[in-house]
Amino acid sequence: MERRASFQAAALAAIVAFVCAILLGFVFRAPDPGVSLQPVMPGPVAEFVRPINDYPELMLRFLASDTLFVLSYLVVFAGLYATVADRARVVAIVGLGASVLTALFDATENAYFITYAAASLNGVPLTDPELPTIYVLANLKWMGAFATLYAFGLAWPREDRLGWIISALMLLFVLVGVLGIAVPGLIPLRGLFFLVGMPLFAWHFWRQSRS
Repeated sequence: MERRASFQAAALAAIVAFVCAILLGFVFRAPDPGVSLQPVMPGPVAEFVRPINDYPELMLRFLASDTLFVLSYLVVFAGLYATVADRARVVAIVGLGASVLTALFDATENAYFITYAAASLNGVPLTDPELPTIYVLANLKWMGAFATLYAFGLAWPREDRLGWIISALMLLFVLVGVLGIAVPGLIPLRGLFFLVGMPLFAWHFWRQSRS
């Protein structure tokens, strides 16, 4: 019963994370082309503060969705742990630990943006953001995600086609993510893996909950 409830919760969380990923990638976008609401690459301070000061309400809607995304993917990662733990417990523990760090770094990064946007909305525009600390947090967040999916992807049960697809997708995410350090043009591809991966995770968890 406990195992079934865990996988059902993970399946629901994967669906919520998928919806959040759609909102973050395609709905909550700055009106001005080329402006990122949450930049991951270092740039001029003026570009960083612009969306916070110009669109604080949009920023807060974006960050509300991102916060729900963080909470959801943490539960999804717990489901990945439940899948792998019986096969490779030590590796599964590494993956779970890395996932918790990922969520912590992500939530801390979001906390800066939430504070800045809330202050801007209340008449205190941002002039001196905490850079490069925020960019370091963003980098650590992605490194944590790479470590998480690297561990789970290597130990994933590849007993059928779905297992092979999920394992390959996780490992490809790590490869593309690491290559993005040297080739920044690959960075936008990181988010696509979540759009594809979350429905596959939900399908896997639902099957597990019924087995």
